[in-house]
Amino acid sequence: MGEMPVSKTAAKREARICEILECAEKHFSIKGFHGAGISGIAADCGISVGHLYHYFGSKDELIQAVVKQEMGRQEESIADFEDLSPENLRIEMAELATDIFSTDKEPFRTVLNFEILAEAQRNPDVAAILQHYDTQMRRRFASILRRAGIDDPENRTELIFTIFSGLSARALRHPEQERAALLEVIKDVILKILGDKPVTTNTGCS
Repeated sequence: MGEMPVSKTAAKREARICEILECAEKHFSIKGFHGAGISGIAADCGISVGHLYHYFGSKDELIQAVVKQEMGRQEESIADFEDLSPENLRIEMAELATDIFSTDKEPFRTVLNFEILAEAQRNPDVAAILQHYDTQMRRRFASILRRAGIDDPENRTELIFTIFSGLSARALRHPEQERAALLEVIKDVILKILGDKPVTTNTGCS
């Protein structure tokens, strides 16, 4: 049997929820979870406060939904590595570090993630969400490393995650850093964490 078609009402509701979450993300990144008001978020979405509460029963519920969406977005990015060969896995991870560190296509998202970390320090519900998704992502990425034949995948995963979580913080705390030179070091470190095999294969005839 095929999947049941989504009703127009359900599709409209889903679209509205996505719109509210998008507005909320931007407001929270600018003013913080506690500085941003529900009225401003609702106004930005073109709806009343009462209408917003029809979808999210409280501000805390909206905050948790934003956190879940961002964590889910990060988990989905791991799928890009699941079908790569060991050689290509190492190359793509090194290139991802370059992309994160040298470009900032959505600066508000970096700020949002800092806000999520700060909120997790004082809000046990947000901390639980963060830890739940982190566990899932670590297990998923460790499985990728294990399938690639990389030893000690759990600890190597922790090292990789630590590097990537720190890149944005270092860029904020030390904006004058020589990124080009640092990137070469970071790429070399990532390649060593994932093993010392050559990152390119010889496809020529012997």
